[in-house]
Amino acid sequence: MIKVSVIVPVYNVEKYIEKCLDSLVNQTLKEIEIIVVNDGSPDNSQKIIDKFVKKYPNKVKSFIKENGGLGSARNYGLKHIKGEYVAFIDSDDFADLKMLEEMYNLAKKNNSDIVLCSNNLLDENYRILKVESAIINEKINNNLLKYKLAAWNKLYKKELLINNKFEFRSNVWYEDVDFTTKVMINAKKVSFIDKPLYNYLLREGSIMNNSNLKRNLEIFYSFDEIINYCKKNKFYKKYYSEIEYLCIYNIYICGIVRIIRTNNNMKEKKLIINEYKKYLNNNFKDFKKNKYLLYMSAKHKIIYKLINLKLYTLIGIIFKIKI
Repeated sequence: MIKVSVIVPVYNVEKYIEKCLDSLVNQTLKEIEIIVVNDGSPDNSQKIIDKFVKKYPNKVKSFIKENGGLGSARNYGLKHIKGEYVAFIDSDDFADLKMLEEMYNLAKKNNSDIVLCSNNLLDENYRILKVESAIINEKINNNLLKYKLAAWNKLYKKELLINNKFEFRSNVWYEDVDFTTKVMINAKKVSFIDKPLYNYLLREGSIMNNSNLKRNLEIFYSFDEIINYCKKNKFYKKYYSEIEYLCIYNIYICGIVRIIRTNNNMKEKKLIINEYKKYLNNNFKDFKKNKYLLYMSAKHKIIYKLINLKLYTLIGIIFKIKI
């Protein structure tokens, strides 16, 4: 019996993939399968993957497909899973050796649909920059708003994903925002381990470090997908305040700060910031009255006020660390 299927999308990560796969083949939980999906990577990643397949033929499974982006590779992997639970591990990151065992045991104990863990944020030399909790707001007792929406810090019950036909969008950024939101809406039981069991590498060229301003607008596709999904399933009214707050947090606060922190000139930044504000106003005209704004952290409240005052340069000076 395979307890956990791990899906690892691969593209141009020959420098990192060995460390990632080492952390998975040496997991203390032995009943796992590692599904490695080469998304048309032009580098030597496949040679490294082949070494692991040869050494661990019963554990590592290799698939090669045409390039379609991170979401497409994860979807491809989902078609081949046999495990009771599923984890998504990015190929430039790596897992604590006890990650899957601890998360799986908690999932079984609580009959959880989702289990989350915290993560270490690392630089390119694998030095820990900080420990990030999966909880982004302890004051809000709502699974949809309480936890980070990343795909990679979670263990998912396979039935939840397969029965609802959940998939990632392809060839876009922020594909895990709408995926995780839809999964969270449908999860009956969510559990959390307050340990940094996942190691997230903040490397040059990642979305968090990317100065391609226009691609940051692709977060709109995520929220369009969330809004359409909720309307189609007739619970948009039920989750309106939550979706509105997610949009405020991810676009108006985190998104704008991300734009401010790029190396682009302020004129270019303001164009994107204005698009962000326009999106909020078009979809949530009264977003400044959202009931969850009261529960924001002190830091986010300050950012929110400074954005309202258009004091973008001051935000860049004050907030030197990523939020």
